[in-house]
Amino acid sequence: MNKKLIVLFIFACICSLTFAANNYYDNGSQRFTISAGISQPASITRFVDDTTKTFGDTKLSIGGYGSICYQLNVHPQIALGCEIGYMFNYVIDGKLVTNVPMLFKATWLPVQGVIDMPISLSAGICYLSLSDGGSYMPFYLSAEIGLQYYFTDNWGLGINSGIWVIPEIYYSASAQSKNALATFLPVTLAVTYRQ
Repeated sequence: MNKKLIVLFIFACICSLTFAANNYYDNGSQRFTISAGISQPASITRFVDDTTKTFGDTKLSIGGYGSICYQLNVHPQIALGCEIGYMFNYVIDGKLVTNVPMLFKATWLPVQGVIDMPISLSAGICYLSLSDGGSYMPFYLSAEIGLQYYFTDNWGLGINSGIWVIPEIYYSASAQSKNALATFLPVTLAVTYRQ
């Protein structure tokens, strides 16, 4: 799976360099995006025993994700903004795991116009809770790439994927056995309005 992501990333970079001179956006252009899709748990690494569980072994089900994002171009190819989302997955014993990421998002738009190829990096915090009452506010990092088709000057449809990283780090000695790092692979459909 990792090799496929690397090949996809290299292909996106080559396409980006090919079409980089075609600027559609100006400083001050705005984009508002609503996304929905699935989140595939990719891995969970526990630091206490240095074990990593991948995909089906994570004991998490494929979950859902939805978000809203607003961005403003500060350069014809760079947009900055924020995103808030909601992700859920079920643990094998039926408990619900909920994540509410609140992120600062930076997007590079090397291919733009009728077809956009946004490449984004995001960082922020996430409200993480379990249905049994436990909650935590870990950091949240993501890297995503997308492909969007604009069927009018303002409205577009697209698909995004990437990787989300959620480090769950506890500083108190009594909770350090819970320290872990989780990664998810999202696939979302997006509707974008731009002006």
